[in-house]
Amino acid sequence: MSQSAMGTDTAAGRIPVLDIGPMLAGVPGAMENLAARIARSCEDTGFLVLANHGIPQTLADGCFAAAADFFALPDEEKLALQVGELNLGFLPTGAQVIRTSTINHNTKPNLNESFYISRDYAADDPDILAGKPFIGLNRWPSGMPGFRAATMAYYTAMQALAQRMLPAFAVALGLPPDYFAADFAEPCCTLRLIRYQPQPEAEANRFGFAPHIDTNFITFLAQSALPGLEVRTREGDWLRPPAIPGTFVVNTAEMLGRYSNDRFAPTPHRVVNASNQMRYAIPFFFGPGNDAVIKVVPSCTDAANPPKYEPLRYLDHRRKLNRTNFAHRQQGA
Repeated sequence: MSQSAMGTDTAAGRIPVLDIGPMLAGVPGAMENLAARIARSCEDTGFLVLANHGIPQTLADGCFAAAADFFALPDEEKLALQVGELNLGFLPTGAQVIRTSTINHNTKPNLNESFYISRDYAADDPDILAGKPFIGLNRWPSGMPGFRAATMAYYTAMQALAQRMLPAFAVALGLPPDYFAADFAEPCCTLRLIRYQPQPEAEANRFGFAPHIDTNFITFLAQSALPGLEVRTREGDWLRPPAIPGTFVVNTAEMLGRYSNDRFAPTPHRVVNASNQMRYAIPFFFGPGNDAVIKVVPSCTDAANPPKYEPLRYLDHRRKLNRTNFAHRQQGA
């Protein structure tokens, strides 16, 4: 990997910065203009940067601070909250190898530790009592009352922003703005707090996060203090998205690729923390509801371009991924 192949000199042209303020304000024509730019980017790198999104920076800062506070806990306190059958709670370093990657034979665990947060159900919620698949209680650290408040404030704001962006992605595909509304009435969202260990010296096939595609619909990533995210272009070069404080990097994921018959194919990306410091990230993953059946949309198929994918229930997709990429579930199986 050469510096010329992994820089920001061409990122500005391939990963655009989009002002979404006019669309959020309901300015006439703003949705259509934004959708056209989203379409161009999603047909190229699949990455874009959102500015004027309306999310107070204090919410992102609070979430980053909460992540740093949690990861600073002693190992025994973190391991007491280790993930189980569901991805809720702490995932220690070494517990995830991205075996589903199609661009790299990943053989080594990601060099990071994570903490997963989803919708914050009450213990007596009907879905909890019914034991619905992939629905469970978040695992909160004791003695850190501000942690839950900070992370859930960010989670709630990001889910609202993702829902407001959904019509723009529908219009970008030539669909009515409300086309995806039913599939996302009860979206599956995950906030993942990540601490990447320093990796100042390159090691063969070892990454903070190995080359992969996201498996949801779209992902929102607040700008981190340190660089690390790298995006693979269709030509095979690696680019870093524009690092503009206060913006969100957004990328397409596998389910949007399926809906669009690969018109908006997900772009592989990776993380390399080449610094001598811990690096923090707080990606927010936005996906359809568990019972949603992902089908190729009518605007992306015709007689000359038949559907590449059979209908897929999102719940079945999630089950397969969990058994493939996480060591503790393979041992259980």
